[in-house]
Amino acid sequence: MFWRILKKDLKRKKTMNIILLLFVILCSMFAAAAMNNIIAVTGGIEHYFDAANVPDVNVHMFNSEENDFGEKVGELACVREIRNEHWLVVSNSKYFRYNGKELDNFTNAAYLISDGEMAINYFDENNHIIESVDKGCFYASAPFLQNIDIKEGDKVELDVGNSHLTLKFMGRFKGALFSSGNSNPPYLIMNSTDYDYLDKEEATHMMNCGQFCVNTSEVDVIRELAKSYDSVVVRTREESKSIYLYDMLLAYLLMVISIVLMFTAFVVLRFTIGFTISEEFREIGVMKAVGIDNGSIRSLYIVKYLVITVVGTLIGYFCSVPLGDMMMKNVSENMILGSESGTLIGFLSSGLVVIIILLFCYGCTRRVNKLSPIDAVRNGQTGERFQKKNLLRLGRVELPSTAFLSVNDVLSSPKQFSIITVVFTFCILLMTIMSNFALTFKSEKILRFFDVSVSEVHIMDVEIMGEVMVDQSTHKTIIADTEKLLADNGMPGKCTMMIGEQFEVSHKDKTAKLNFGVIKGETNDTLYVDKGSTPQKTDEIAVTAGTLDDLGAEIGDRVTAVINDKEYEFIITGTYSSFVTQAFLYKDFDLGHLPASNVMGLQIHFDGSFDKEQINQNIEKLKSLLETDKVYSTSDFINHLTGMSDTLNAIKQMMMIITVIITALIVILMERSFISKEKSEIALMKAVGIGNGSIILQHLLRFVIVSVIACIVSSVMLMPISNIMMNWVGNMVGDVSNLKCDFDPLEIFIICPAILIGVTVIGSFLTALYTKTIKASDTASIE
Repeated sequence: MFWRILKKDLKRKKTMNIILLLFVILCSMFAAAAMNNIIAVTGGIEHYFDAANVPDVNVHMFNSEENDFGEKVGELACVREIRNEHWLVVSNSKYFRYNGKELDNFTNAAYLISDGEMAINYFDENNHIIESVDKGCFYASAPFLQNIDIKEGDKVELDVGNSHLTLKFMGRFKGALFSSGNSNPPYLIMNSTDYDYLDKEEATHMMNCGQFCVNTSEVDVIRELAKSYDSVVVRTREESKSIYLYDMLLAYLLMVISIVLMFTAFVVLRFTIGFTISEEFREIGVMKAVGIDNGSIRSLYIVKYLVITVVGTLIGYFCSVPLGDMMMKNVSENMILGSESGTLIGFLSSGLVVIIILLFCYGCTRRVNKLSPIDAVRNGQTGERFQKKNLLRLGRVELPSTAFLSVNDVLSSPKQFSIITVVFTFCILLMTIMSNFALTFKSEKILRFFDVSVSEVHIMDVEIMGEVMVDQSTHKTIIADTEKLLADNGMPGKCTMMIGEQFEVSHKDKTAKLNFGVIKGETNDTLYVDKGSTPQKTDEIAVTAGTLDDLGAEIGDRVTAVINDKEYEFIITGTYSSFVTQAFLYKDFDLGHLPASNVMGLQIHFDGSFDKEQINQNIEKLKSLLETDKVYSTSDFINHLTGMSDTLNAIKQMMMIITVIITALIVILMERSFISKEKSEIALMKAVGIGNGSIILQHLLRFVIVSVIACIVSSVMLMPISNIMMNWVGNMVGDVSNLKCDFDPLEIFIICPAILIGVTVIGSFLTALYTKTIKASDTASIE
């Protein structure tokens, strides 16, 4: 009998059950994809590092001359193993030619690696270890490939000094210790014979570069030895994971989206199951009247939803595989994210969805115990109500009757409509937060967090940056020549350059190697400090808040640093926020002829006031004069550095599509439920002469009111939530506080709300057409 009842129920409520099935599929799909990705991301870098054979300590060297650092490390008793990797330097992208044109697509010097001296495992695009490279071939890291349409098998010419090579591109490679950001240097792996051929050229030895992969339990010993050498960066295995911060942030962002969507689906399921049971008071009353006990009735509902849930989770699991791959596509391009138990995790996640839904169902079926056979006679009412149902009085509210009924329905059923409001708010927040993030990561508002002065144009040409990275004192000539070029071509302005270098800093018994920064050139712009004041003398510095904690210092304390073999004492004047540096020097501090470990390009601030059109014209003019495409507006400069804006825009578009789907499903499900519940009321309205158009409009307006409220609530919550999340991101990437998100008013207040309200109007109108099938004679009819 139970199976016969179940079969009839599934047939009788096809629309409700199909929508319920779709939500189960969504739940299962996002749960399986999110959980699998959580496992992959959480252990992803560790898995990647194990596969790449990343050591305990990695040492990057960028010296201006040869030294014995590698030999000294090898002699240490605490070192179990050391693997060396020497790099040849190609200082200019224009040494490369592709399709007969000089390359101008990367901003740093390129580093060449011999396949006979690979210190760790490198992987091709199919995640296979590169054992060797054929003569006349090469693999390249991501920065080499930006902005060029190069395919496997294409030929690239390389001219360095008197040496010429024609190399066949074999594909992109993944290096666990190399960042894939656009602003980072490219690395090329080539055959050892080709490497030796270029090794003879003096131009490839402008710097002594390479890495030492050291397995040791005494990291501090390596750090102590490195203090005696300039431009040596020591990173532990754990510290090297910071390379993938942007990738990991995107991965975790996608997981948060998955969790929110799962939560939304579960809320709707909870409401739907509870509503269905409360609607079937007559059937439950009749079953109790013929002697069926509570447990048997509850088991009937549990079996019904078990069938729907199992079918939905199976479909959802198989749909989760391509969804998970799509969500992790950007992250997996830069690393090997392996989840060896992915299939098992997917099944367990889907099983968890089944259990949660059944628990929801079991919890909802407790209402069965309260229903009695008499409820079937009284249409599900006990006849007792001790408070007003209507919160509005028609005579006191100047609204048309249809609008009055819509507003009153929403106010009289706060629980039902608040659930819809919460779900709609989540949907629109997912869209708008992604929009804010995408805009912020290319906004001029965050320029100060990259430690450069206010400017309209940024030049990231490799020739300019290469000279400074060999000898930072060349900035004087570069700035003077560029300012003359600007004046001679009708674009007078001032140039500045942020130069960075690493120095060891001590305070009492604590030491730390910090990234120092200093702005060279004439500017009225000063460092923005969060507390204290900016440095005003050469013996003053500002540091980030995290640096104060690392050194156990406070504003006003003195710290010491060794620069150019001379010990300096600095007073900490204040704290500032930065993605790039940890300490900032006064502009007149002389670094001598030290090589710069970091250069944020050349900034130009034009004299006078220019609009965007004029700035863009000046940018095109400078590209022609300097013969480089690496001239950016502030927005493009920030987008180039972070590389996140385009990816976040793609996620935003995906969220818009998902929002449309979820909103449509919710509206159809809820409206169909309301029509079924209010059948007798609708019939009564028709009996007193109210037309179909008014009834449809009433039902439509209810959802419009809810969607408008959701838009208002999301607008109020948007900026606080966005700022909190963005500052969390900023602290993950750098040492940042008080970061404010940028936003597009048109998108936030018009486009995104219009999508939500538009889908709501269309969905509720089409579903409300079903009210035409209800007749005035159905007033006392209950199906």
